Amino acid sequence: MHAIASLHQNKPLVMPQALAHICLLLAVMIIAWSPFSGGARLPTLLLTIVGAGLLLARFSDLRKQRAACRWTAVFLLLWLPMWLSLLHAFDVKATLAAIAWFSLMYLAGLALIMLLQQAAIRQLLARWLSWVIALWILDSAIQYLFGVDVLGMPKTPEGRITGMFSDLHQGILMLAVLPLIFYHLQAKRAWLAWVMLLGAGVVVALSGARGYVYIYLLMLLLGLWRSQPGWKVWLAVLAVPLVVTLCSSFLNPELAKYKLQNTQAIAAAEQSIFDRVNHALSYRLNLWETGLHMWQANPVTGIGSNNYKRAYAQYASRADDPFAHNPTHSHNIYVEWLAETGLVGGLGLVAIVGLCVRWFRQATVTDQHQAWPYTLPLMVIYFPVNTTQPMLVPWWFPVLMLLACAFIASLERSNNDGAS
Repeated sequence: MHAIASLHQNKPLVMPQALAHICLLLAVMIIAWSPFSGGARLPTLLLTIVGAGLLLARFSDLRKQRAACRWTAVFLLLWLPMWLSLLHAFDVKATLAAIAWFSLMYLAGLALIMLLQQAAIRQLLARWLSWVIALWILDSAIQYLFGVDVLGMPKTPEGRITGMFSDLHQGILMLAVLPLIFYHLQAKRAWLAWVMLLGAGVVVALSGARGYVYIYLLMLLLGLWRSQPGWKVWLAVLAVPLVVTLCSSFLNPELAKYKLQNTQAIAAAEQSIFDRVNHALSYRLNLWETGLHMWQANPVTGIGSNNYKRAYAQYASRADDPFAHNPTHSHNIYVEWLAETGLVGGLGLVAIVGLCVRWFRQATVTDQHQAWPYTLPLMVIYFPVNTTQPMLVPWWFPVLMLLACAFIASLERSNNDGAS
């Protein structure tokens, strides 16, 4: 009887078909509309409106559903530290604005949780995103061949390929959804899956962002670790980054020369170990050291959410810090989150990671298989030794939310089948 009741509580709340397809389109637009004005903001806002309507209309059902409760737990472990960070906030208004914006993300997540519990919808999501990424790869090829893409976006002066984007966001967005595209295509068109994997890798390498190539390699290693293939497959897959690097160097010798000259300049200069490593990491050590100073100033609750860039000049300690007068984000999720929300926020983030590991391990083998395409990019993005975007930025968090909600929703599949 208890098992029957549990299955009943975990039965998915099915959206009307028309609304489901609208929400699916909005989920795809989180990625597809990223190069254009507003980026992910508009589709996320529309999902928020849908989520608010679902919460009002089906609150009693949602509060009994495991997937919705899990999303609520993840949200609260991030949201509550943001409120506590107000105690020593560098700019209270900025923190309140971040809290208000992040509160809306909960509603958008509810809509995604309800949508993505349907396996057919997840398949459609992967299929539609495959077309988006294929278009981006083709557009990047056009930009490489003709100097501008189909929208007239030129290569950067040093020869970086950015596609439709005016910045380097294309690479990280490709990497975020590449696993679910690869595993979706591998089932029926394995050759196409490998073509997409190689094509995306070359585009990422041609962007000149070393951190993205590192993420690409880390993703391949974790994928191999999960599948546990024979040594020949290990060698073949590990050769992919080498092939990608050689192809990008051959296709864009100007960028390769630019990178080599920078490396030689670092090696030739008489500098301290800190300066050598700092230059090699594009001055990331300045960013991380300043984040450490922020955390040391308010170790429990931090300097306030959304304040890293605002407070940077006050906490920078080196005269030659290039970001003191032109601050940027920390390029590390954990550094910025600790600086802004302190130990409370850090423990909350660690708790989320622990919960996700627990939920994954408690799931059946079949459910784990369904969740793996979303688990892999989350593992890579939240890998501690990494240089990634901070979480709470409007163009990036909706992508993380999409992956997290797909991960949570896909773990309900067996229960849903059993209930039906």
